[in-house]
Amino acid sequence: MKRLKIYLIESKSRQDLAQMFMRFQEHYESPEFKGKAFSVDEFIHWYTKKYGAFTYNQDWYGFNIPASVLEPFRQGQFNPLTAKERNLLKLCEKADSNSYIIGVTPDAEYFKETVKHEFVHGAFHVNQFYRNDVKACLADNSIKEVSFGLKNMGYHQDVFVDEANAYVLIEPETIQEFVSVSSTKRLRENLNKVFYKHFGFSILDTKIQELLGRVEHRTPY
Repeated sequence: MKRLKIYLIESKSRQDLAQMFMRFQEHYESPEFKGKAFSVDEFIHWYTKKYGAFTYNQDWYGFNIPASVLEPFRQGQFNPLTAKERNLLKLCEKADSNSYIIGVTPDAEYFKETVKHEFVHGAFHVNQFYRNDVKACLADNSIKEVSFGLKNMGYHQDVFVDEANAYVLIEPETIQEFVSVSSTKRLRENLNKVFYKHFGFSILDTKIQELLGRVEHRTPY
């Protein structure tokens, strides 16, 4: 079974996972902090003001970042790092710019969907040909409603295509507030065909253990 250059971080709790990934994730795709250096307190203040309370640990089940996002943290731009952030850098010290990092909590609700969702993000990043075909598939369909939903969920527009692919393909019910599951059925089928074309298996039908065999496992210590 061929492994992709995807690092899977398995955490014992959603809180620990969120605290580990938070600044990396938001530096990558936050509409407010993308591309910026910021402190933990600055992010907590902004998030609380925007959403009424700091519920970040409860709001997100999984995380995903290109390994290139690690670089400014390695260079000291985010000092002081928390112990959990240093741990993530250690776990992924061998990850290069072509690698992708995803984080999940095995005991959490929706674990299976989360693993598949985050795996699709990794696949989108590490395989250029797959990425190009996904973009072409989405360009042939209207994803205006999906993009509107992603914006309201707090995603930066730069990741709309990547997120639209993952949500429509793996968990369309999560965004049904903005676009019905039935209206994305045909697109979901087409996206699954694109995935199968490049990876030789259906992401919808594969067993979780088989999927886990295609990544590099890392467990925080």
